[in-house]
Amino acid sequence: MLNRFTPYEEEFERWRREGYPGVKPETYRYIDFLTAPDNDLAPREGTLWRHQWEAFLRVVYAHEILGKEVIGRNGLLVNLVTGGGKTALMAAIIAWLRYAHEVHKFVILCPNLIVRDRLQADFEGGKVFRDRDLIPQDADFQAGDLVLTTLGGGNTGGWANLFSSNIVLGNIHQFYTSNTVGQSNLSALMNGPDCVLFNDEAHNSPAPEWDSTLARLKPKTRLRIDLTATPERADGQTPDSDLIYEYTVQDALADGLIKTPVVYQPSIHTVELTYTDARTGERRRVEEINWEEVDRLGLSATQWVTDDESMRQQMAIALRRLEEQERRAKGRYQPILFVVAVCIADAEKAAHTLNHYFKVKTLLVTEQSDEEDRRKARELGKAQHSRQPYKAVVSVLMLREGWDVPEVGVILLLRKFSSKVYGQQVIGRGLRRVRGKNIDPSEPQICAIVDHPKLEHQWLWDMFNAKKRENVSIDDLFDETEDLPPPLPKQELTKPHLVIRVPDPDPNFSDDGEFVVQVSETQVQPLKHWKAALQAIQYELEGVEITRVDIEEVIGKELSENRWESHTAPPTLLREKGETYRTLFQLDDDTLRDAIKQRLLEIAEELLDKAGYAPIEYKGRVYKALIEHIREKFLDGETLGAATREQLELVWRILPQVKKKVQSVPGLVEGIAEYGDE
Repeated sequence: MLNRFTPYEEEFERWRREGYPGVKPETYRYIDFLTAPDNDLAPREGTLWRHQWEAFLRVVYAHEILGKEVIGRNGLLVNLVTGGGKTALMAAIIAWLRYAHEVHKFVILCPNLIVRDRLQADFEGGKVFRDRDLIPQDADFQAGDLVLTTLGGGNTGGWANLFSSNIVLGNIHQFYTSNTVGQSNLSALMNGPDCVLFNDEAHNSPAPEWDSTLARLKPKTRLRIDLTATPERADGQTPDSDLIYEYTVQDALADGLIKTPVVYQPSIHTVELTYTDARTGERRRVEEINWEEVDRLGLSATQWVTDDESMRQQMAIALRRLEEQERRAKGRYQPILFVVAVCIADAEKAAHTLNHYFKVKTLLVTEQSDEEDRRKARELGKAQHSRQPYKAVVSVLMLREGWDVPEVGVILLLRKFSSKVYGQQVIGRGLRRVRGKNIDPSEPQICAIVDHPKLEHQWLWDMFNAKKRENVSIDDLFDETEDLPPPLPKQELTKPHLVIRVPDPDPNFSDDGEFVVQVSETQVQPLKHWKAALQAIQYELEGVEITRVDIEEVIGKELSENRWESHTAPPTLLREKGETYRTLFQLDDDTLRDAIKQRLLEIAEELLDKAGYAPIEYKGRVYKALIEHIREKFLDGETLGAATREQLELVWRILPQVKKKVQSVPGLVEGIAEYGDE
């Protein structure tokens, strides 16, 4: 993503050296308050880290010196590595704007409950402001005066709290106009004072409703700050704000701010990684699975689980790494093994294996987990003093952004990442350093990652400059001094005046028809009469099943001569309905009914995700609409429980068509989400 601040770096550095000319007097006093007494270009110890200081000053320069007309029309974007301290940067900006600009309302939007709960713990009672000493003594407010209101999770919302609070923290979905609570919350903000908006984990924002919410808040937003560790999304989209500062993994490794990742790969010959379809029993080697398709469909839609032997061998290697991490911890904290699975069936099997085969206390967290298990996942690191703290946690892709447990010291990958975004987010869970009174900040810390070579993650290890140990066996032990690779030299821009600036497109330019530009709508209008549109869908019920393939002859063409030649046929190839079909329909009726229901739930999630809606809020509506649609179209109005075997098999075969056809009707999914309860 292009750094929009690069053309101004030289002027910015001159501005710093000359003592911040052009800023408000109050801004100058605040910067001076945060500045080290013996170095006027560095932050005071105990306030901001050096890179946070750099980001903070660029926000000040962009806001007060350059202005929105030059940069940040839609907001300013700061890219900080996981563990880089986005929360402290937010707090410093809040304290500065309250102190120098008399801003009294700050709104923090986040993508999920895990991120929200972490931010609540940091801001509640003014904790982060006190911990980092961010409020000057001559300020007319103190840390406790910055009142926080957190929406959701049993917390009280409503206009009164939204009006009276200085900091409003909420999940973005709590401001969507597609639900009455969101309408009320959004209306309260629109009728209150102008605010400063923080869009945390901003890489999630390119989605229709998210964009719509940000657009509605724009007239009331004095300044918008986007923060993320991975600005590029899995779908290739990026936030619409202007990137002004980057602090990457390489920068953090060079500064020793995060753990050093070390990769341990088992021998291909001793650990043969094979996956089995939990529904059908079909077995495939890891290289035979289309992982891009797995990511595209959504992990919950897959049923692949690793075989017992290969899973146990990899777990044994990972538990060896956990033993090493426990020796390094010296009883000061409990290192945790984080296992990343490809699907719920895989995760359940992994957790069962760790709990019962290896006797390691393990927590399972999936989209089906209740709030109590999710709370335990957030508080894993706090269980050190309990008699039996969790030593492992297993998840699918639930625990990515916002799940910050510094005690994660070992990561076991039981799945392949075809998405660079997902890969960075998962590895980032193990990069945050463990900090405490008895831990020297310069103490070497590593994140041990067990990764099978057949998963082909070399691109990921190149990004992290990770040292790699190959052909690791179960009994191998390593010394941490041998594991640590030398840090990369930090890369800094030394000649910003040589950077070529890419001009903004000229709105008056015309291509005279030389190129055809297709403009796609970013948001579809929800269909209020969605039931009629759903009922109008027609299906092709007739299909051809290949039960036998006989090859009588092979006709080839030689390249040297323009002639055809027939060759003798190879042995007959026999396929009886295909492996997947045959094994699936050996299932009993009740199991098949459950499989249909589960797949419909998954389809509901996939359709909502594609439409930009939060599955957790609208999945029930879409599932209900789909199950009624199935009953009407294929079951003569009967329920699944009353369906015949023939009907069940028909429904299972038709499900891919259902998803494809429902998705192809513009506004249909959006209509179900918004009007499904009417």
